[in-house]
Amino acid sequence: MWHKPKHIKSEYKHVRGLLNTNGKIYYTVQMKGVSKALFDCERKCAIAVDKKLIEQGKEPVNILIRK
Repeated sequence: MWHKPKHIKSEYKHVRGLLNTNGKIYYTVQMKGVSKALFDCERKCAIAVDKKLIEQGKEPVNILIRK
């Protein structure tokens, strides 16, 4: 039987936590047009969001700073 994971709000923008049925939390990027890769660490997911925003020519919103 498949169970839907519970969604957990993150402190970073465009990052969502997913609570698995066995109690492990995974983080995923929530942006339109971006594949849904899973990360073990919330910080790594936030960095991936910032890198994607920089690729699109936008300012990073979480951890990275454009020089």
